[in-house]
Amino acid sequence: MTEIPVPLLRLPDGRDLEYEVQGPNTGPVVLFHHGMPGSAVPMDTVLGSMTERGFRIITYSRAGYGASSPAAGRTVADTAADCAFLLTHLGVTRYLVVGWSAGGPHALASAGVAPEAIEGVLLIASFAPFDAEGLDYIKGMGAQNVAQFGMAGHGEPAMRELVGQMASAVRGHASADVATEMASLLPPVDLAVLTAEFGADNAANMDHGLSRGDEGWIADLAALTSPWGFDLDAVTAPIELWHGTVDRMVPVAHGQWLAEHLPTAVPHLEPGQGHLSLAIGSLGEKLEVLRGRVADRATSRRALKSWPST
Repeated sequence: MTEIPVPLLRLPDGRDLEYEVQGPNTGPVVLFHHGMPGSAVPMDTVLGSMTERGFRIITYSRAGYGASSPAAGRTVADTAADCAFLLTHLGVTRYLVVGWSAGGPHALASAGVAPEAIEGVLLIASFAPFDAEGLDYIKGMGAQNVAQFGMAGHGEPAMRELVGQMASAVRGHASADVATEMASLLPPVDLAVLTAEFGADNAANMDHGLSRGDEGWIADLAALTSPWGFDLDAVTAPIELWHGTVDRMVPVAHGQWLAEHLPTAVPHLEPGQGHLSLAIGSLGEKLEVLRGRVADRATSRRALKSWPST
């Protein structure tokens, strides 16, 4: 497997964090939180609709994926702290965050950990907290996700064994083979996406993430099924929340729960859309909606500051 060269940043604790930057130099900055498994390797089918609209996209690999050093026991909030350091290193003080799938909780964490820096949050098919009250977490998931999230509480050896099996089923395989392995997770709209141009992009992104082992995936699964390390009430930035009603990877009930528990969220529950079809080719348009809300909020704040006191 050919390894894709990606820039590295040395973090304060001595770990390395790999990242990539795409899009125009002067565009609004967007931090993109990838799914599980995933990596910093840019996917044109995912990022293209954003860069075409002038956004500058920063991708990265969470600890344990690709060349990013593992971080034992990392929480969702720990990853947000890594990203805050990265953006400071790049000289970025204000930015938007996008989180797709397992990236959703990490996008929320960015807004919770560094609220002064995050202008807005775009959630695409995000997971809710594992201990979310009133949510049947795995109901509606395909068999693979029922299996891996069912591992919570069974100990690290069992989790490692299952993730190793799942990683072997996707690492280095063509998109058609991956589609076969993931069949229970793919409604027809998502199957069509995975067997088209996105499939090759996704394979390269996942293969890089898993090129040095399964540590990133194992750490992600542990982080998602443990306390996230921040309070959802700490997220005060505008949120645009999108979820497909036929999603079998992260069922729509997760999006509905988040919409009910995030006061600044505007929900968009899309009939007939899945986990992949919801995102491919449309993230730029969704970002523009979020950016419009951010601009309206800034205008309102300026108006309040200029309103004469009585």
